[in-house]
Amino acid sequence: MKSLFVTLLILGAAFLGYDYFLARPWDRVVFEKGPRPATGPSALPTHTIEDDGPAPGTTPTAPADASVAKTDAPKSDEKKADDWQPTIPKIPTNEFVVPTIPTAEAVTKNWTMIPKQAFPRPVVLKKDVVVKMSVGGSTLRAGATAQAMAAENGTLVIAPTVTSPARGTIPVMDTDFPEQIQKAYAKWKVERIEQLRQAWVNAKTRITEPGKDNSTMSNGQGVGFDAAGKPKQNSDGSYNLLLAVISTGRVTDVDPKKVTHWSLPRQDTIDGKPTWVVDVTYSTSTIFGLMDVPSHAHIRDNQLIRWIYDSGEPVP
Repeated sequence: MKSLFVTLLILGAAFLGYDYFLARPWDRVVFEKGPRPATGPSALPTHTIEDDGPAPGTTPTAPADASVAKTDAPKSDEKKADDWQPTIPKIPTNEFVVPTIPTAEAVTKNWTMIPKQAFPRPVVLKKDVVVKMSVGGSTLRAGATAQAMAAENGTLVIAPTVTSPARGTIPVMDTDFPEQIQKAYAKWKVERIEQLRQAWVNAKTRITEPGKDNSTMSNGQGVGFDAAGKPKQNSDGSYNLLLAVISTGRVTDVDPKKVTHWSLPRQDTIDGKPTWVVDVTYSTSTIFGLMDVPSHAHIRDNQLIRWIYDSGEPVP
C-alpha cells in the first residue's frame, strides 16, 4: 500500500513539473494559462521548392532581367518580336477638301503686280510725297489721304485728287494700300472657298451635256452651232452653250447679269486643234474689290473644253 502511494506521488510530481516547465502556456492544466499567440501566415518551408513550370494554358512570365537570363541561350531559341501591322487602306471621305488659297503677297508677287483695274483708289500716306505738274509742285504730308492712280513694280503713282494733273510716286509699302488689300482679301477668301465648295457640289450632280434641255435656257432655245462648229450667238451677245454651262453649275463665278462683254467667236489653234474662242468680260469680287475680269471660253466639237482667265487658271 505504501509503495502505491509513493508511485502516485512521483507521477503527480512529474505531471506538475511537465505542466509548469514543458507544456505550452495556453495548454497548461494546473498552473495559470498564458495567452494564445495570434494566427499569422504559415512559415515558409525550409526545403527548396522545385518549379514544375507554368500551369497549363498560361503564358510564362519572363524574368526581371530577360537579357541576362537569355545570354547563354542558343540564338535559334530566340523569337523575334511580332511587330507586323496590317496595311489599312484610306477610305475616301467623299467630302469637300478646302483648297490652298494663295496669299495676297503671292497673288501680287509681293506687291509688284497690281492690275490697273484696282485704281484709282484712296490711300493714306505714311511718308511725305512731292507731287509735280507743269506749273509747279507741292508736298503731300504723311497721314494725308491721296489718290493712287496706278502701280508699277512696287511703286504707286499718287495724285492729290482723281482729277488733279499733279503726280508723284511712293513705294506701295509706304501707304496703307497693303492693309486695305489684306482686309479685302480676308473677306474674298471666305467667299472664294464657298464658291469652290459650291462648284464641287455642282460637279457631282451636273449634267454632262448641258443645254440639251431647252428649259435650261431663259430664252427657251437650246444650244446651237453652225456647220463649222461655231457656237451661235444670241441677239444680246450671249451664247446658249455658255449660259447652259453656267446654269448647270459647271462654272459658278460668272453671273450672266454681270457680263459686260461677249466677243464674237474667233478661231484659234489650241492643243494643236482648231478651237473656237469666246472672250467674256464679267464683273466679280476680287481681293482688290469688284472688278471687270477678262476670261476666255474654249469651244471644240460642240462643247466647252475649258474656261480660263488670262493667267491660264480655270474659271471656277
